[in-house]
Amino acid sequence: MVVPSGAALARFSVLMFLSSMVAAVGLLQNSAAVVIGAMMIAPLMSPIMGVAASLVMGWGLRLFQGLLLVATSALGAIAVGWVFAVLLSPSGTGLPTEVVARCSPDIRDLLVALGAGAAGAFATVHKRISVALPGVAVAVAVVPPLAAVGVLLGRGQPELARGAALLFVTNLIGIVLMAAVVFLLSGLVPRRTFSGRRSQILASLAAAAALAVGVALVLIPKFVALTGHARDLQTATATITNMLGPGNNLGRITTSGDTVRAEIVGPTQPPALQDVAVKLTSALGRPVTVQLGWIPVQTPQEEKPKVPLPPLTELAPMIEQWLAPQSLSLQGLSFESTTLVISTAGPRPPQHAEKLAAQIRERYGQQIPISMGWTRTPEDNGPSDDETALAAARTNATSWAASRPEAAVLSVTGTAKEITVTLIGRDQPDVAELEADLRATLPQAIITIQWVSGGQLVNAVPPPPPVTPTPIPGAAPTMKPPR
Repeated sequence: MVVPSGAALARFSVLMFLSSMVAAVGLLQNSAAVVIGAMMIAPLMSPIMGVAASLVMGWGLRLFQGLLLVATSALGAIAVGWVFAVLLSPSGTGLPTEVVARCSPDIRDLLVALGAGAAGAFATVHKRISVALPGVAVAVAVVPPLAAVGVLLGRGQPELARGAALLFVTNLIGIVLMAAVVFLLSGLVPRRTFSGRRSQILASLAAAAALAVGVALVLIPKFVALTGHARDLQTATATITNMLGPGNNLGRITTSGDTVRAEIVGPTQPPALQDVAVKLTSALGRPVTVQLGWIPVQTPQEEKPKVPLPPLTELAPMIEQWLAPQSLSLQGLSFESTTLVISTAGPRPPQHAEKLAAQIRERYGQQIPISMGWTRTPEDNGPSDDETALAAARTNATSWAASRPEAAVLSVTGTAKEITVTLIGRDQPDVAELEADLRATLPQAIITIQWVSGGQLVNAVPPPPPVTPTPIPGAAPTMKPPR
């Protein structure tokens, strides 16, 4: 159905609207069954197969008309998804998994599209085979991604919508290419037609194949990254699990780039952070940053408290005072049965809670079991080396310029290894004293002093003649050409 009649086009439009509506609602409800129902009524198999047939028959006008029909249908499906995403309020704070699953295509999605296209073309050529199941296969690859694009745009997620659009383009190219190949191999094209339009047909197939290869080049790295992430997660899980003490379990673990986050649950302290980092670096083959969380778990006897438990509002200041010398912050405080659960965060794990329990017992006359949780946070190491070096150079330059009204400091830029001081004024001053001060303060840095005069940037210190480098203590200042 490349050029449908008016009545056929009306039926097609109604079915396309209904399938898009059902798909959008199914995605918003996170219901796979409803999405499958949308695939059953989607009418896209005929126009897509028509595009593939026009490709191998050399029908340029019909090919254009078929692509126009498919493109219009796609825009309509996206619009329907957007409308329902705006009208229907979200049921939760996040996106449904049925929507998220269609935002990150990889090479496997292209393989699905190739199989769907081959099935649809095979059923079209052999009339004894029902086209219902291949039609559903084609709809699986086309309708849900389009509805997902509209839903994501309606929820203000354009980045994820681009991923769903890439999935649709991938599926469309794969279906058309494989259907065209099956049509050609099945003898759909008469020999006379093929002989007369050989170059045109082969050029069309080559263009479709080139598009498929281009899409594959985009999708393969995503699949490789996904596979590598899964392998890293499996390796990190096994490595940390082997390091756990008796009774401890790995509650949760995630990897993101070169960062591994793990949550350990158990009665004993987790292994040392440095030991875990060394083990993971060796296992993964690259340096990694490790973040460990520890949730101690005890099994107190379940019994009703005989006396009221102390109020959390009174316990919180006492606990914060106990945590302060340890550079820890109180993140959460609650009672589980008669056990006081304390959640902390800081660069080092908390001390044993015997002293805290004794303080509570002395004040309230109750022996309360304590479960201490800890989440590691980075330690504040102060300013970086670059910031320290630039601050020192800026102080020296400003002090030098304070006694010279004809000069001023325009900027101090660079890193701890290479610093550029730019001066400004009417006359070029003697910068030997400034150079000596900077060399004494920053002996390891390469110092460059520049002068701005009349809009021209010139070197305040002439560059030394080229010499053969020899190892010397410190780093002598060198001049850079003006930028």
